[in-house]
Amino acid sequence: MDINFMSQSFPKLLSVLPITLYLSFLGIAFGLILAIVITIIREKHIPFLTTFFNFYVSFFRGIPIIVQIYIVYYGLPRLLYSLTQHGAHAKAITLSGFLIGIIAFALNASANLSEAIKSAYHSVDSTQYEAAIATGLSPFTTIKRVIIPQLLPNLIPNFSNIFLDLLKDTALVYNIGIVEIMGKANILASFGFNYLEAYLDALVIYLVVCYLFSNLFRFIEKDVRKKVFS
Repeated sequence: MDINFMSQSFPKLLSVLPITLYLSFLGIAFGLILAIVITIIREKHIPFLTTFFNFYVSFFRGIPIIVQIYIVYYGLPRLLYSLTQHGAHAKAITLSGFLIGIIAFALNASANLSEAIKSAYHSVDSTQYEAAIATGLSPFTTIKRVIIPQLLPNLIPNFSNIFLDLLKDTALVYNIGIVEIMGKANILASFGFNYLEAYLDALVIYLVVCYLFSNLFRFIEKDVRKKVFS
């Protein structure tokens, strides 16, 4: 094992860690926004839309993330082209790999988060909503001050798992040209076939980052539970 190579490649892998984190944060953020909208529609049982989003959730939860990335990578530009470009002067539409990665992760996260939010919402006794309304609170205030504080402790562990899975899945976007941790590891290793050493460096980074985020979410969960149930 080439320890010298590992010591030299490690800081180079760390230099692209922000790309991995940006993909993770933006993917989960946009996914959460979309998941809230999807959950509201599914809970309201809006005709057609509820059926569509039930299929949407099953679709994105049922196929591998790498397949989703490729579908977005090859399919979205073609879809946009067919919708916006017409005539002899139509030009091909190109999207950056980074944007494709964010879109793919947001779609995947939205499906998983929608199920997590729905499960957490149903964990709160429905009589509490009815009781709050009976006391004169508006539906919005009831959701904000009664329902959300109680569903958060049940949502945070699932949110943590989804975020950590997403963070680890960023290793797959090297396949569409984004040089993040695994992409950089492959590039560095290819010069001298030091793949084991490069992957061990990547392993250490992923392990430490996931450990830190896991403990952060655990701390947040305990703090929220303490405030809600104290």
